[in-house]
Amino acid sequence: MNESRRSRRDRLHQGSPMTRSTRRRRRNPRRRARQILASVLAVPLLILAAGVGYYAFLQIRMTSIPPPTSLDTPRPHPSEPFNLAIFGTDARSRLEPQPLADTIILARIDPIEQRMWMVSIPRDTRVELPGHGSERINAAYLYGGPDLAIQAVQDATGQEVHYFVTMSFWGFENIVDAVGGVYIDVPIDIYDPLADFTSDGSATQIDAGFQNLDGAHALTFVRHRDGYIDADFGRMRAQQDFLRALVAQMEDAPNSQLPGIVNSLANNITTNFTPLGLALAAREIRGIPEENLYLTTLSGEWRAPYVWTYEDVAEEIWESFGVAPFE
Repeated sequence: MNESRRSRRDRLHQGSPMTRSTRRRRRNPRRRARQILASVLAVPLLILAAGVGYYAFLQIRMTSIPPPTSLDTPRPHPSEPFNLAIFGTDARSRLEPQPLADTIILARIDPIEQRMWMVSIPRDTRVELPGHGSERINAAYLYGGPDLAIQAVQDATGQEVHYFVTMSFWGFENIVDAVGGVYIDVPIDIYDPLADFTSDGSATQIDAGFQNLDGAHALTFVRHRDGYIDADFGRMRAQQDFLRALVAQMEDAPNSQLPGIVNSLANNITTNFTPLGLALAAREIRGIPEENLYLTTLSGEWRAPYVWTYEDVAEEIWESFGVAPFE
């Protein structure tokens, strides 16, 4: 490695709060990345396998919004290489139509070579939004929904987006109840009235330890952040653990639970995939071997109130995107 590349890597591993938190977040990164995608994409595959009736129901519910105008280029078939933007939103009420997107991932899936690239984009990354000036990238979803969010990702990365999937954690309450609750090991004691959206405050407190969380307590769990040393990064890990446990239970769900799961799923996924296309993409992703999954973060320097991307490091990332493993 030449001196210039060594200095770039040194910047990624030296002492800014951003890079220290990133190192904490990247424990078992490949497993976590696969589980995030499985949570978003694999569940429809299980549901579609249950029958044509469920397929028709999901078709109506999932394709009820107009396709984003920012996706103005022909989209490849899911059996061909394609780029996928994944947004995880954190709505604060059922009446909030365009929440912030606090999880943003750009993935490249190559079903032919069975390889996948994933780039996490920090939510505070500075971008220019039409009509709004300089903003954090997570605000794009708030101002313009998936259309502006996709445009912001394309502008920030220089990469085309062919498909997108948005998941809202608000509706997880119904999904969790539909599968009979989720068994998960809660890492810390939680007391968080702000994360509890029950009318009587009954889900404010969760004790540490392995337990079954109902929908209301699961919602508190995935929203809580202040009890973790690294705040948002701790919450992100908790959300990933929750998704992993939820998917594991959905795989074993009996057919009698499928109508409730389908209804909850349709209310909480926004995408430009057709249900069949989503199922095909899920099948392709599940077949990619772990050694062919490449994960990195679009790193940068924290200069309040934004993360300013290291342009030279980003250039190396996008040169490898869809072509070679990240360094």
